Amino acid sequence: MNENLEYPITICSDMADISTRFEKNNSMLKTNYYIKNIQMYNSIVKSAEGFRGTFGTGYPFYALDGNLSEKLPIIDEQIRYNEELKQEVEKSGKSIWTCGLCLKRNESIMPDLKQVCKPCPRMVDGLKPRKVINRLPDVDMWTICDDNKIEENKKRLAQEFKNNHYLSSDINPTETFKNVEEIVTDLEQGKMPFKYLPLDAHIVGYSDFVSLVAFLPYEMDRAHAAGEVPYLPIHPWSYRKDWQKDDVAYNFIFDYLYSLTEFECDPLLKYQLTTSRNQLVNKYGVDYLYDTVLSVSSDSVKRRLKTKEVQSCLKERLSKWKK
Repeated sequence: MNENLEYPITICSDMADISTRFEKNNSMLKTNYYIKNIQMYNSIVKSAEGFRGTFGTGYPFYALDGNLSEKLPIIDEQIRYNEELKQEVEKSGKSIWTCGLCLKRNESIMPDLKQVCKPCPRMVDGLKPRKVINRLPDVDMWTICDDNKIEENKKRLAQEFKNNHYLSSDINPTETFKNVEEIVTDLEQGKMPFKYLPLDAHIVGYSDFVSLVAFLPYEMDRAHAAGEVPYLPIHPWSYRKDWQKDDVAYNFIFDYLYSLTEFECDPLLKYQLTTSRNQLVNKYGVDYLYDTVLSVSSDSVKRRLKTKEVQSCLKERLSKWKK
């Protein structure tokens, strides 16, 4: 990142290129690096009061089996998404990224990258910091704990994340840019990175999570009978600059079918997940559940599912639920 007063707009293109370099690297070292990030997260959150389990969503979980034991496929949609950012740079006609200096001066006092940046009129929307950071790799992890321990754990885990230098991209965006470039370079050189990917962490209460798992087959039945798209909202606490509720809830149906991969779950929670999955796949079959994923997916996910390895991974995931 340029330390001078002017930040060239090409910083945004550079971040897109770094993301593409990361995507094109499908070595086992990269898979093992993700495992390292997941293990660090799990080791930190085990200290949570009333801890019940963890799970991951998104990438790399939709692209790997449950054992995380394969090479990651190259996702063409991610590369297309990165090229889209570079096109935004060209269309803007700007030479300076005004957000760069603003971040350098103000990132320590910003509540997060939405409240201040989103309404700002000084930069086109497609080149604001959150849109640039969205191109960078991260790891999306969830902690399940007893409902009455959430407030206590928000403080405890935020401090533990900081102690272990495992942070969200909102904490220090300019440092995030530097760290990701260093991580990508290390992987290309065959070295296990010392630093961790940006963390997208969430906390959800045990009773809320169990209720969603238990109710999901009934929502599938209701939507099927009505010819509607199934929807179950989950609205966790998410770690940005601090813990907050995002503007929009997640559709639990999508994450549950597409990528939810559990770790460290207590026996009762594991049993509930297994029972729910078995009930779904035996009633509806793999093909119907695959089509359901498409029906609840964004356009970008639909494009990701054009990658044959991702298609196969999803169908294999759903097939295993029969066991």
